Amino acid sequence: MDSFSRRTLLGTALAAGLPLGRGARAQPTDPAHFGLKPGKPFAGTEVTIMLPNAAQYRAQRKRLGQLEAMTGIKVTHGYVPYGQLLDKITTEAVSGSSAYDLITYQDTWGASLVPYMDPVEPLLARDGFNVDRFADVFVKASTYDGKIYGLPIRGQPQLLFYRKDLLAEIGAQPPKTWEEVVSVGNALQAKNPGMSAIAMDYGKGNGFQNLFLWSNFLWGRGSDMIDAERRPIFNTEAGVRGTEDYLGLLHRHKVANPSSVQFIEGDKVNSMAQGNSAMTVVWWWAWPVLTGGRSKLTAEQVGFAPVPHFQDGPPISIGQCMPFSISKNSRKKDAAWEVLKWMASPELEVDIATDQSDPDTKEIIVTQKTSLLDPRVNAVTGGLQKVAYDSLLNARTMPLLREWPQMATVLENTISELAASGKPVKPALDDAAAQVTRVMRRSR
Repeated sequence: MDSFSRRTLLGTALAAGLPLGRGARAQPTDPAHFGLKPGKPFAGTEVTIMLPNAAQYRAQRKRLGQLEAMTGIKVTHGYVPYGQLLDKITTEAVSGSSAYDLITYQDTWGASLVPYMDPVEPLLARDGFNVDRFADVFVKASTYDGKIYGLPIRGQPQLLFYRKDLLAEIGAQPPKTWEEVVSVGNALQAKNPGMSAIAMDYGKGNGFQNLFLWSNFLWGRGSDMIDAERRPIFNTEAGVRGTEDYLGLLHRHKVANPSSVQFIEGDKVNSMAQGNSAMTVVWWWAWPVLTGGRSKLTAEQVGFAPVPHFQDGPPISIGQCMPFSISKNSRKKDAAWEVLKWMASPELEVDIATDQSDPDTKEIIVTQKTSLLDPRVNAVTGGLQKVAYDSLLNARTMPLLREWPQMATVLENTISELAASGKPVKPALDDAAAQVTRVMRRSR
C-alpha cells in the first residue's frame, strides 16, 4: 500500500529543511520552495476560504503573512460552524455565488458536491504536485469517480486511547483485539468499582459518528455496508455478527459505560477525561482534550494504540479527511491554487504541529507521510503520529456515495435504537437494508 520505506520518509523530512525546535518560526521565503509561481503574478488578489473554526486553521491564519510576502495574495477565512457547513456550501454553489474560492468539506459529502467543485488533477500534473506525499487513505477519500477533487489538508485516523496507569496496576498491555478489550475491561472494572472499561458513542444526532466505529466491526467480520452493485450487505450473517459484537460491549459483556447509549463523540471523550471510563476509541483530535484543559488526566496517564481488531481477523481501521477544493464558481482559481499549495506544504503543517506555544492554535494534525514520521512532530505527543501512521496503513474510507447522507441517517437511527432497546439485531438490520435499498433506487 505504501511505496515509501520509513527510512526514506524520515530522510525526506530532514532533507526538506523543516524548521527545528518548537514555536512558530519563519518559513522559507523562496516561492519556488513551495512550488509557487515567481514574480507575484497574483499580487493584490483576495482569496476567500470557507472553513470551520478549528485550531489548525487559526494557526494557518497566524502565518498568512508569510504567504502574502511571497505571493502578494491576501487570504480571508470565512468561518462556518461545522454543523452548518454542508448547507452553506450547497446554498452558495446553487445560487452561483463566487464569494468563496476554496471550500473544505467532510469527505463523505464529496460525491454530492462534485458538481460544485473543480478537479485538481490538471493542476497537479501542470505543477508536478505529487499527492503520494499524503497518507493513501486520505487521497482516496478526496477522490470521486476516479478524479481527485481536493487536497487533504486535515485528516483523522482513529486510535485507542487508554489509561496507562490503570493498565499498569492490573499488569495489562493495551488491548490489540476486541476480545482483549473485554478481558482487560473486566479486570479494569474489578479493580476500579464504579468505573467503566470503555466509553462508546451509540447515540445519534452527531453527523453519523456512531457509524464510524461500527464500520470497523463490520469490516473486521468480513462484511461492509454495500457491495459493488450498491446493494446493502450489512444485514448478512457477517454483518449481523459484527453488529452484535459492536453492541455486545454494552449489552453482553457490560464493559461499555452504560451512558454510551446516549453518548455522542464528545461525551465519550469527556467520560475518559473525567475519569469515568478507562478507554475509548476516537479520532486523534481527542489527545489535547484528554491531556489538558479541563481534563483530570495528564499526558503521563494517557496512552494510545491502533484500533483493536478481531483475534481471527486482520488489523483494520477507518480514516477520514476534510479536503480543500477549488469552487467551480470561483473567479480566482489560479490564485486559489497557489494558496492551496502553500496550505499543503509539509513545512507549514510541521511548524503548526510543533508549535504548542498558544492554546488557541495548539494542534497535532498532520496528513503527510513525512510529517507523520517526523521525530520533531512525534516529540510533542510522545509518538502519537507514528502510531497513527501505522494505523493508517490499514485504514479504509466510509462509502463515498452521493446517497450517503440519506443512507447514513437510516443506519445512524438503527444503531442508536438497537443500543437503547437491546432488541434482536437481524430484524432491525433487515428493515434498515430495505430502507437503504429504496434510497438507492430513488437516486437512479
